[in-house]
Amino acid sequence: MGILQLILAAFLGFVVAVFLLAFLRKLFEQPAPVAATSAPVAPEGVDDWFEPAPIGYLEVDRQGIIQRVNRRECELRGLTKRDLVRKHCTDLLPAADRQRLWQQIERRMFGKVALVPYHTKYVRPDGSTVTVEVHEQLLSDSAGYPMGMRMATIDITERKQSEAEAYQSASELRVLFQGIPDLFARLDGDGNVLDCSGGRSSDPFLSPENFAGRRLQDILIPEVLLQFRLAQDKARKTGEMQIVEFGIDNHQGGAVYETRLLTLNWDEWIAIIRNITVRRRNERKLKEYAQQLERKNEELHSALVTAREATELKSQFLANMSHEIRTPMNGVVGMTSFLLETALTAEQQEYAESIRRSADALLTLINDILDLAKIESGKLRIDRVPFSVEALVEETTSVLAFEARAKGLEFVCTILPGLNRPVAGDPGRLRQVLTNLVGNAIKFTEEGRIHVNVELLNEVTSGVLVRFTVKDTGIGILPDQKNRLFQSFTQGDGSSTRRYGGTGLGLAISKQLVELLGGEIGVESEPGRGSRFWFTANFGKLDSRAAVEVQPAVSPIEPPGMPKANVDAIDSRPPAPGFDAVKFAGVLAEKSQIGEDDRRVLLAEDNEINQRIAVRLLQRLGLTVDSVANGREAVEAMAHRKYDLVFMDCQMPGMDGFEATGIIRTQQGKTDRTPICALTANAMEGDRERCLAAGMDDYISKPVGIEKLKDVIDRWIQRRGVPSSEPSAVTRVR
Repeated sequence: MGILQLILAAFLGFVVAVFLLAFLRKLFEQPAPVAATSAPVAPEGVDDWFEPAPIGYLEVDRQGIIQRVNRRECELRGLTKRDLVRKHCTDLLPAADRQRLWQQIERRMFGKVALVPYHTKYVRPDGSTVTVEVHEQLLSDSAGYPMGMRMATIDITERKQSEAEAYQSASELRVLFQGIPDLFARLDGDGNVLDCSGGRSSDPFLSPENFAGRRLQDILIPEVLLQFRLAQDKARKTGEMQIVEFGIDNHQGGAVYETRLLTLNWDEWIAIIRNITVRRRNERKLKEYAQQLERKNEELHSALVTAREATELKSQFLANMSHEIRTPMNGVVGMTSFLLETALTAEQQEYAESIRRSADALLTLINDILDLAKIESGKLRIDRVPFSVEALVEETTSVLAFEARAKGLEFVCTILPGLNRPVAGDPGRLRQVLTNLVGNAIKFTEEGRIHVNVELLNEVTSGVLVRFTVKDTGIGILPDQKNRLFQSFTQGDGSSTRRYGGTGLGLAISKQLVELLGGEIGVESEPGRGSRFWFTANFGKLDSRAAVEVQPAVSPIEPPGMPKANVDAIDSRPPAPGFDAVKFAGVLAEKSQIGEDDRRVLLAEDNEINQRIAVRLLQRLGLTVDSVANGREAVEAMAHRKYDLVFMDCQMPGMDGFEATGIIRTQQGKTDRTPICALTANAMEGDRERCLAAGMDDYISKPVGIEKLKDVIDRWIQRRGVPSSEPSAVTRVR
């Protein structure tokens, strides 16, 4: 119950009590008639109101025998008139108290003690209690001799309960005020402090003694007092709480206070005064921290902009370096392959093989660095195309199995059931991770066994989780080296005398790729007992009812290679001359050695060596090739002859491949569109998209191998592929 409700209840109880007291006083002031017997006689007119009276009445004679009782008294006691009349009044009391209480009644009855109202409790038969206020009146005969006593009882149970609750609330408020550091003051319109409490703190300014009985003008300076006056007027007009903040000087150097003013009535206010010095100090600190944070954010933003610019510059540098390195690399790899197919001495064969292996290692390093740069810049994208996990694993491990067996190692690949259906994912990146782990296993194993295991780990409605495990019997890894394996440019053996070479990028890139594939990667190893690398990958499920074209599991980074066949020596003729202004006479046309195809392609390549390599590779694929040295010559060639396919270098002097493609597309229109494949050393993120946006249809990055060219020709000239005759190292578990 709230304080206002308690006050209202107490006020109503007070009004009822006053009314009843007035009623009793009127009743008891009536003169008592002379009684002819010893029993008390009711005054004249009493019977008219005795029975229906709202208060209880009980009359006893001078021996204490109950002579009369009204209905209300019976209700208060929870008894009937039969239970009360002719009973001694002490029979209603506890046995232990009867003698003592009867003596007190006798003393009051015979005038030895003044009659004053008192409170007592009635205990009803059901155990409940009623608190009553008892008013006693002597009943006398005409001579004034006491004949008995009338007792009027008023039910004050609710009033006592309200008083108890009000007392409890007041006690709680008193305790609360004692523990609150705020000072509560009641003010009048002149600024006098009528009452105050609280302020129990170490601040002497907020002590009640500092405010009690004083005026605000004696405590506050005029400027602050004026703020109080204005706040009081506004609180009276609006009825809303007003806040006044002020400061004072003290022995600690100064303090800040906040006063909340609320109207109590027309001419009184409640003021709650609080010390907010610490809060204001903290707010200033927070403001300073916020300003510092804002400055730090600005510095961080500037650093991020600088970092982005540096990243863009690094990406551009890598793109340029990739282009500049890939162009001569294409010549090194291609010419070395051609050289190995000529008649060489054993020593020359060894030197040429060393050149090719070195070129392959350098190309792998370039590709790793480009992949790492893409990952760091967040530009590496994962494709989502249909492919077969089983087919990809078979193709990848079949190639790696020959490398392992050439080293004298046993190679086993086990594919568990459930992976013979198409899934959606990135086959190129999956192949890259698997090739890296198996390649490392072969590299670090001198004898024993390589085992690749592929299993369906989990299947849900939207996809499948596949685990790939590569186990070897190699040199193993020390415990302190395992934590560094998946860091960039880090190998397990980082000493200057390490036996195995490498950049340490493969596992770092594999970890990033596995995470992009929605999986995890890990390793278990013991020195001298081999290693077990594993990774998981998530793939989407395809609707079995939908007709999907499963993509071939082709690696996006293929080492350049030549078919193992006897071929003629490289044509030693000089490159073809360019176009003259009169007629188209500068096209080098070389018929295929096979001679049974009349399909013609145009090659636009400004580098002489790369041009000769590409021409020879295309001829071996059974095509007639015309070659030009820049984009302008390519446009003129397209105007004079119809080609089945165009291989267009992107960066050429005079007119690059992008501009040339745009002109060709404008000249041809939409009805007679010749496929154009970009042939470029640019291999960074976005280069392929830029080529396609320029109007090209396909994209090949340098160095260019015969397999890359064959794939493009199969797509755009519909040439049949040659089935592989290599044996499989894959075991299917059905």
